[in-house]
Amino acid sequence: MSRSNKSGRFASFIRNDSAWADFFITRMGLILFAAILLLAAFKIYPMLQERESRFYLDAIASDISSKIEAVDSMTIPGYKYSYVFEENDRDLRIEISTEYVSVHTNPGSSMWLDRELIHAEPVITHIYPPNSNWSNTSGFRKYVSDTIGGGKNGDASSPLDFRIEKQKVDEIFESTRKELAMSPFIADMNRSLFIEKVIIYYKNQTEIQKRDYVFVYQ
Repeated sequence: MSRSNKSGRFASFIRNDSAWADFFITRMGLILFAAILLLAAFKIYPMLQERESRFYLDAIASDISSKIEAVDSMTIPGYKYSYVFEENDRDLRIEISTEYVSVHTNPGSSMWLDRELIHAEPVITHIYPPNSNWSNTSGFRKYVSDTIGGGKNGDASSPLDFRIEKQKVDEIFESTRKELAMSPFIADMNRSLFIEKVIIYYKNQTEIQKRDYVFVYQ
């Protein structure tokens, strides 16, 4: 094709309004299609990451609660399990009350998540993390001894009176349950979490009765 023919066709295209319209419509369509794909990618990926994060929170909470329930099923008095948090869990916040283990994400730890995600896992047995009255099992024994008096703390060597003092211990646990429901214990992710089975001994006339509980602390 000669140069003059090409120039003529180009000049004809410039003068053709319909051709220009088709040209711009096609280009605008391509631009809009690319924009839609881009927006879809930016929307779908955060949705997938949020779903993955929720599964991960569920796995962490379920793992801790299953360890607590495993300790509760132990028949060995004073059995203690050490739960170590993984390095990549350090950005999470774990809260523990007497009935739930909840795991929270930190929104600032990801460019795709702009809000905190929370998963709460119920625990079958009541657990007792640190609170305003004690921070570990020895602190609990001391609190019982100071509250009930008489130097008895409910261990095997100093059982409590079942008819009189069990009600006082139940009141201690109920007060602690209400406190932790409002202000759960927040775990330090840089320290191990100890899960320990605690047994309180009661003397009912000549018979020794036991009540077992699970404590978590750091």
